Amino acid sequence: MYFLKGCDFAVYGLFLIMVLVVVGGAIAFIGDRLGSKVGKKKLTIFGLRPKHTSVLVTILTGISITTMTLAVMTTVSDNVRTALFSMEQLRQTMAETENRLAYASKELENSKAEQAKTDATLAQTRKDLDQLMEQRRELEQRADELQRGNDALEAAKAELMAENNNLASQNQGLADDNAKLVNDNKQLEDRNDYLTTGIQIMREGDITFRAGEVLSGGVVKCGRSTEDTMNDLSVLTDMARENIAHRLGDKATEQEKQIWILQSDYEQAAQIISESQDDMIVRIVSIGNLVRGEDVRTVLQLYRNKRVFNDGELIATKRLHVNVNNEEEVDAEITSFLQEVNGIATQKGVLPDPISGNVGIIEGEEIYNTINDLRAARGNATIYAYAKGACEVFGPLRVRLKIIASGVIGAF
Repeated sequence: MYFLKGCDFAVYGLFLIMVLVVVGGAIAFIGDRLGSKVGKKKLTIFGLRPKHTSVLVTILTGISITTMTLAVMTTVSDNVRTALFSMEQLRQTMAETENRLAYASKELENSKAEQAKTDATLAQTRKDLDQLMEQRRELEQRADELQRGNDALEAAKAELMAENNNLASQNQGLADDNAKLVNDNKQLEDRNDYLTTGIQIMREGDITFRAGEVLSGGVVKCGRSTEDTMNDLSVLTDMARENIAHRLGDKATEQEKQIWILQSDYEQAAQIISESQDDMIVRIVSIGNLVRGEDVRTVLQLYRNKRVFNDGELIATKRLHVNVNNEEEVDAEITSFLQEVNGIATQKGVLPDPISGNVGIIEGEEIYNTINDLRAARGNATIYAYAKGACEVFGPLRVRLKIIASGVIGAF
């Protein structure tokens, strides 16, 4: 279609040229004939000489050719009319068109840049989408694994419930057996108390040592040779003999000072202490109530040694509300608190005296000052018990008391 329009334009141009040639030739011919005729007849125009008149006719002929040429071109061609009469408007239109073209080009570049950004964003979005899809697949796989695990747990739970029901029935049977054993044990305890009372009645002679009484004790270092450990045990045995001699006085015989300990107990204790990672507390304890004149039969007791309380460590605390004018009530409250301290220390590992059950030592002056401080607080105070020096399992626990009146913040 575009090729045909180009051919039509070429034909139209050739036609226009031919028309201009014909018109120009005709006007030139007419002018030449008119000039010749004017010259031959010596015609004049406007009173001019024939020669000048001929020149004027020639000039007018040229003007006519130009005028006719422009008239024909203007009549026939819109482009010629536009070029002659609308050139400035055409120039402005072209400038506006160029500006719009430049603006359109710039907009096109911006659009291309935005398109590039959009393409990059789209690519990143697709990449993120791929990652999300991969994560989704992993999560679905994980969910399947968890579901399988949950199914397995449910099955295990069912088995455990069945086993628990079985154990519950067995436990009920054991509870019944335990109740029977408790009843039998109570009967045995009653029988034992009866026999113990009878033995004590029979042995009410000069009892020198009671059952469970500690004859000597000390801490033996661990991790040494068996020979060195045996030497330490021998030192504790000598201390026990000295304590027996001190208890019996100058009239004690050599037989009464002798301590009976099985050699196998010695060797086993030495081996345990040598192989232990911790220092051991060794006690030599009487087996039963010993009447004067009998052999002193004993047994070795071993305990792992460790730090139980640090110096200044708080052991126990209690709020008191007592009538300070009632000395018995004051003494009872303080005694009750010290018993609580004794119980706490025993629970944490301090070895109590087998006879008295006490683990601590408190000076009489400490008790006296505590009572005075309690009276100064009018009986409304908080009592604190602190370790007075470091205390290990072997003990004893030394106690320091502190009274803080109610309404006073803090303690030391």
